[in-house]
Amino acid sequence: MNLNFKYSEKEDVWCLLNKGKTSNNNPNPTESYLKLIEKLGEDPNKEDVKLFIKRYLKELNIEKGPFIKKIESEFDKVSKEFIKIAEKIFGVNLDKGLDVYFTVNNRCPYSIKENLFFVSFLGKSPLKTIFHELWHFYTWYKFDDKYLEIVGPQKYNDIKESLTVLINLECRNILPNGVEDEGYTQHQELRSKIKEWWNENKDIEYVWKKSVEFLN
Repeated sequence: MNLNFKYSEKEDVWCLLNKGKTSNNNPNPTESYLKLIEKLGEDPNKEDVKLFIKRYLKELNIEKGPFIKKIESEFDKVSKEFIKIAEKIFGVNLDKGLDVYFTVNNRCPYSIKENLFFVSFLGKSPLKTIFHELWHFYTWYKFDDKYLEIVGPQKYNDIKESLTVLINLECRNILPNGVEDEGYTQHQELRSKIKEWWNENKDIEYVWKKSVEFLN
């Protein structure tokens, strides 16, 4: 697996405008998006958004290059262990390059089709975000569109978001101190069940089956 850490003004603007207002798992606007519309209104043009982002980063004293290098270095230190854990759990490997774009948005979308995901400059733990987003890729390559067709998009989303609770159990030694993958409010019951099922049987297919039964 090769992660290409980078910054793209175009991608940052896209992320803020398209994923700042709402998302599948959280209908509320992000803090960054609220600041954006406070200054520019509900329908800003892209050039004004670019200027907003530059000023916002300067206001927060964030230098993009050094910040990204720092996070890349942090991931490099634990990447082998993380990959070993994830491959053992899911039984698949990510043998392609993934682009990791940084954003001022507090929300971090991903795209299986485009082989990319976002990490926020403003997140509590960018490293945890990387683990979380990669977990979605491992989930997809283990449980692909055949499973999506069987369970439907909503249940599939609920399961794949809830499976990230396993990061807390299996990656606790490489997560930053005091950091956990918390998940969304609506998934807490399933996440709790997944922990129970995982402790019963550390088989991801078993946990998937139990999750589907739980949601039916």
